[in-house]
Order: sequence, then structure tokens, then C-alpha cells
Amino acid sequence: MSREQPPSGQGDDLRVRRTRRQLRAALLELSDERGYDAVTVGDITDRASVNRATFYRHFEDKEDLATDVLLQVAMEAGSASPVVAGGEPIDLTSRIESGTRLFEHFAQHHRLYQPLLVYPRHRRFMVRAREAASVLVRGRIQAAGPASGQVHMPEDLASTFATELLLSVVAWWLDRGMPYSPRQMATWFVRFFFHGGLDVLGLGHMHPGGPRAYRNSMETECTDPPTN
Repeated sequence: MSREQPPSGQGDDLRVRRTRRQLRAALLELSDERGYDAVTVGDITDRASVNRATFYRHFEDKEDLATDVLLQVAMEAGSASPVVAGGEPIDLTSRIESGTRLFEHFAQHHRLYQPLLVYPRHRRFMVRAREAASVLVRGRIQAAGPASGQVHMPEDLASTFATELLLSVVAWWLDRGMPYSPRQMATWFVRFFFHGGLDVLGLGHMHPGGPRAYRNSMETECTDPPTN
């Protein structure tokens, strides 16, 4: 995981954030140009205009930086879909929109994410990514505050479930050449995650509670908007 930064003043904090932002941008740019596996730490520091010692003050290695890139993107997507607390219903539209932006990011930078998520040799990245994403998901679960008196899945298991589902789906999508649009993928993911697999598969009539009332209203959300 990323190295911890010692306490510092506001000016130092700004420099730290700027340096990390430059390194993330450099990795994205270089991976888009050459592919992740062809990029070295030296390439990254040259592009970011920092020295290697500075790089290693912030990150252990290239995969640690890649994990930070993924985490930042996930945090931005999460901020676009505020946590709902107090028993209020979830706004699926905002979830689909933020999910679409997330899948668009994966598509734009597929030369970074495909090798990391698909190839077994990058197992260390997967371990780090799972850990970082699980912490993020667990925080959102805690912020939402599960209703008292209800039997619910343990938070660590729920966060693992959500993280594994997302990373596996993205890996499947990238490995097959992104056969569906980012919006389609986001819509399917959100519907599957929040409503269950039967409805996404068109088998809502098999649900123990009978056909869902939202089924018709969700049909249009599953379809890509028309292109001009």
C-alpha cells in the first residue's frame, strides 16, 4: 500500500498531493501510450518531472501507484453517489451515472487495467486493490447505517463481495474487448447489485415475491441512449 506521510503543514500537504497527482497522471498517460507492462518507474518519474527518491517516498513500486490510481477513481465515483442513510431509498439513477463514468474510465485506460486485472502475474496488484477497495466499500456501508433489528451480512464479507464482483466484471469486460458500452455495463451492474440477478436475467417472475413493480420502469435504463 502507499507509504504513510508524516504530519506536516498545509504547504507540505499541498506538495504531497500535487506530487502524487503528477505521478498518477504520468502512469495513466504512459500506459495509454505503451501499455502498462512496458512502463518503468524511471519512465514515470521522467514524465512527472520528479526524481526516483521522491517516487519511493510516496509509493513502494509501480503496482502500488496503480492501486492508488484505482482508489482515487473509485473515490471520485463514490462522491458522485452520496451515501443514503436513515432508511431512505437508493437513487439508482445516480448510481448508474457514476457507474457509467467509472466504466468509461476503465475503457479509456484499458491498456493500464487489462493487464493488471486479467493477467495472473499481477497478483500483488489484485491483493492491494481488493484491500483498498474493500476498505472504501466498508466505510460506505458503515456510513449508511444498516437498520437495527435486521439480520445483515457482516461488513467485511459484504465489502469483499462487492469488491470481487466489480473487479471480476471489469476484468471480464476488458478481456473480451469491451463488447458492451460503459453505460450498459453500469446499468447491469447496478441492477444486479441492488435488485438481484433474477431481474437482470429477465427472470423476475421467479422471484419469491413475484414480479417486481420496477421491472417495466427499468427497461429503458438498461438500453443505451440513441446516438446521432
